Amino acid sequence: MSASYENRPEGNDAHGPDPDRLVDLLQHTPAALFVLGLDGTILAHNEGMRVWLGESDDAAGLRGRNIVEWLTASSRLLYETQVMPRLLETGRLREVMLEIRDSDRERRAALINAQLRRTEDGGKVAYIAAVETTARAAFEKQLVSAQRAADIAHRRLVLLQDATSALAVANGLDDLGETLGRAASRATAAAWTAVRLVDPSGRADVTVREWGISPPGVELDARPAASDQQLVCRDADEIAQVVPQDAAALRMAGIEALVVTPITRLVDDRTVVLGEIHCWFRRARSLESDELETLLALAAQAERVVDHLRLRDRLRHHALHDSLTGLPNRTLFEERLERMLARAAESGEACTVLFLDLDGFKGINDQRGHGVGDEVLRTIATRLTAVCRVSDTVARLGGDEFLIAAARLDEQTALQLAERVRAAVRRPLEGAAAGSPLSASVGAVHWMPARGDAAPAAADVVAAADAAMYEAKHAGKDGVRVRVWGG
Repeated sequence: MSASYENRPEGNDAHGPDPDRLVDLLQHTPAALFVLGLDGTILAHNEGMRVWLGESDDAAGLRGRNIVEWLTASSRLLYETQVMPRLLETGRLREVMLEIRDSDRERRAALINAQLRRTEDGGKVAYIAAVETTARAAFEKQLVSAQRAADIAHRRLVLLQDATSALAVANGLDDLGETLGRAASRATAAAWTAVRLVDPSGRADVTVREWGISPPGVELDARPAASDQQLVCRDADEIAQVVPQDAAALRMAGIEALVVTPITRLVDDRTVVLGEIHCWFRRARSLESDELETLLALAAQAERVVDHLRLRDRLRHHALHDSLTGLPNRTLFEERLERMLARAAESGEACTVLFLDLDGFKGINDQRGHGVGDEVLRTIATRLTAVCRVSDTVARLGGDEFLIAAARLDEQTALQLAERVRAAVRRPLEGAAAGSPLSASVGAVHWMPARGDAAPAAADVVAAADAAMYEAKHAGKDGVRVRVWGG
């Protein structure tokens, strides 16, 4: 090694520091002092350098070796792309963190200060002081980790509190499903989230309600309920191993990770699956314990309220549906009609209300009995539902009177719907009522709103359709009369 890079003290006059003591100080100071060539070669160093690198006591063991031998991959990238270029540009560096792996392959960090110096031959070398900060870095990581854990715990608490508050005021299973879906999406940032409940009798193959959005091509309806254990697949390989029957469909949908969290209840020492929370991800996910625990906590909250909400839904259904046919009753029909009329007034799209009364039903009821009459009413309800669209509302007003509300129909199409309804009723009856004549008198009110028109009251439109029905009945029955609202 050139004498230019020997560890020598400066100031040897009688009034300067003791040279031997200064050399000893530089050699054994608890900091690594070393000189590097611009290519990273170690030209000189003190004892602290050897201690930092964890090398054996060999005075010449480090000279001529390159510092990058010890740097971790990330620190080597930092050294080559930022540290040396910045040192060459500015001539100095202050408090840059570098990390090495010592001779025992343990990570050790240090804060680096460096200064560029010229040698006697005009070249440049870097004088570097490194103060080990391994303990400090570990402490800072612990602080960061603790802060992250606290932040995660806080977010989880807020999420669960929000879900609890929403479930406390839930009006039925729809609120439950939507609340769970939103909370699961917040907890995991899933690309798709769906919630479903299965039949409360324990028939795990029957889906009764479903909310949310499933990935394209992934169907839940025909699938059995999940087991009572949370299913976690963090990447495509785990999907292929854990759910091989679904791997192809999930791959086609672009799913690389998923978690299925069961909603369970313990009944007589037997775990019953009430439903599931499904989360799907487009990329492989670590799915940390806090995410999985949050989903389990949401499932536990759902289990505590599901029976109450099912009862509320049943009571509301009974209050708003005809017990004989299962069709909406007048109250629910008018609620839906009010909304349809309001949308029509806003959008300008036409809508129609049909009022029909069965001709010949009284004779069936009187001659064949009320049981046969009830069966006929159920048959007519099924037929009316079949000839209407899913978006239409078919209701039983009472007795042998039915109502239909249909949006987005022009006057001609409304007349065609009325004729389909009349034809459906006239089809021959089967069973105990076979051979009995039955037809329908149909009154229709059609409304084509003009710009600025206010929506009429639902009860007024129903009354107008009722009047049109009586016109058809007085004209000989088994006919249709159409009125234009406001005409």
